[in-house]
Amino acid sequence: MNTSGNFTTSASAGVSTINIDKHEPDADAIKMFCGQIPRNMHESELREMFEQFGPVFQLNVLRDKQTGESKGCCFVTFYTRKAALDAQNALHNLRTLNGCHHPIQMKPADAENRNERKLFVGMISKNFDEQSIRTLFQTYGIIEDCTVLRDPSGKSRGCAFITFQKRQCAVNAIKSMHQSQTMEGCSSPLVVKFADTPKDKEAKQTQQQLPNYNNILMQQITSGNSIVIKL
Repeated sequence: MNTSGNFTTSASAGVSTINIDKHEPDADAIKMFCGQIPRNMHESELREMFEQFGPVFQLNVLRDKQTGESKGCCFVTFYTRKAALDAQNALHNLRTLNGCHHPIQMKPADAENRNERKLFVGMISKNFDEQSIRTLFQTYGIIEDCTVLRDPSGKSRGCAFITFQKRQCAVNAIKSMHQSQTMEGCSSPLVVKFADTPKDKEAKQTQQQLPNYNNILMQQITSGNSIVIKL
């Protein structure tokens, strides 16, 4: 899909940018991060791929500051939110470009804010794929992203992450679905909760390290080793 307007190009340290001389994108437009892109793929080729889903406002290819070579990833902002979500649903984990060993990774760039709408779902039947999970949860609102966690062989680990468009949709899903049923092949009821933020993960790691520290401390005390605490 082509857009009207004048194209201009600019380059800055580490980033190659293409802008379109047109109105600003919608207020709820999403800036998307896209990884697993061939390093030799030109901006014009990327734009052509993305514009199948709607007009592109800005495209930034991340480049090495020293060599200027592509790092194999980019940021893309569509004029509309719908175009971004359509592109994600069609490309993320579904399409592998020539020269890449893994499928395209396409997710909103504002990952931290998305945690307020991102759910962890555990105790899912391993026969469920992304589409099956979307069908199960779509009653509660628009789903922006759904990813099943898989082992190296591609088999489901029985859990997934779901991101709703709105936080209230995620809240409603938790209230209705958490422990609501026990799925085929699962030993416990369905687990539906907010996904951990980076801060939550850091706190858990700290808590896990404390028992190890306490064990070392007790061993030193029982063995008669002196402990010097510096203030």
